[in-house]
Amino acid sequence: MGRLDRIMLLILAIAVSGCASSVDLEDDLHLDARERVLVVHGLFRTHRAMWPLRAPLEDAGFEVLEYRYPSTRKDVDVLAEGLREHLHQLVDEQPGVPLHVVGHSLGAIISVRATTPEIVGVKRVVQISPPNQGSPVARTFERVLGDWVAPIKELSDRGGGPLPENTLPATATGIIAAASDVMVPLDCTYLEGATDRIILPGTHTFVFWRKRTQREVIHFLLRGRFSDDAPRP
Repeated sequence: MGRLDRIMLLILAIAVSGCASSVDLEDDLHLDARERVLVVHGLFRTHRAMWPLRAPLEDAGFEVLEYRYPSTRKDVDVLAEGLREHLHQLVDEQPGVPLHVVGHSLGAIISVRATTPEIVGVKRVVQISPPNQGSPVARTFERVLGDWVAPIKELSDRGGGPLPENTLPATATGIIAAASDVMVPLDCTYLEGATDRIILPGTHTFVFWRKRTQREVIHFLLRGRFSDDAPRP
């Protein structure tokens, strides 16, 4: 086990009594049949960043799959196409088994782009802290980091964001915005044609460590909408 793995495990262990602990699910928030969820990390992250979602999703009956990609080395188009090819492969490997995608930040962006046009077999997408309209922080750093971080200029809010103009998600898509997110403020998460959008307590990086967020992710994957009492913009 490498040093980074040990650090991540330590962080997760510390969080067991707080945000990342097991989620108490409603009796009907469990799968009756087998379904899969592919979790997609964000910029500067690795697959380990999505570990807090694994146990709650597995407790609800999902098989959790991890997607690994070089988030800083390629632009958004290339990253999205790579994810789309991977989704096709997963669907072909197990036809008839529903597949969902949960992405955070940049991972949320390429999740929508990869599933538009629709991929038959991919059922639902959850975007967590997605810079659909771009990020003011990316705009601040695009000149400094533009030569080293391939997607950062596309993630800037200067040109309207990383999604092509008039993008409408072809797959049912739920958006979770973080109330204390300075990297991707609420207005930047908006996506025309999204199925549902809520705003929950938390920061950009750690909102999905919270039990409430984890419950809402599961709720959307199972029911195609967030819970009725979830706060909406």
